[in-house]
Amino acid sequence: MDARLRSDINVTPLVDIVLVLLIVFITLVPALPTALATALPRPGAGRAGPTLRLALGADGGLELDGRPLSPAELPERVRVSSGRVLLRVAPSLPFHCATEVMDLIKGVRPEARISLVAAREGN
Repeated sequence: MDARLRSDINVTPLVDIVLVLLIVFITLVPALPTALATALPRPGAGRAGPTLRLALGADGGLELDGRPLSPAELPERVRVSSGRVLLRVAPSLPFHCATEVMDLIKGVRPEARISLVAAREGN
């Protein structure tokens, strides 16, 4: 029997730890919260100008104060207004549709304050 010491490194515990960490991160990443900077309207807050009331319907159509509005007309309407923007989004609509409209508004008027309004299905 050879009584010499072995000098190689055992990497099995390191691989076990890395695999456990990988599994933990894979399961936790989908549960991480995503934040969206929005402001809820406050009663009695100072008003800078007339409020734009936009509605994003379940079919993806835009309405401004109850009248249909095409996405091409939205930038001009937002540019000429100076007040707050209230955006009512249908709950059945995918979230990315609302963020596209908000990005469009912020692209035209970066200082715009967009407030999301909760809407019930059918309203």
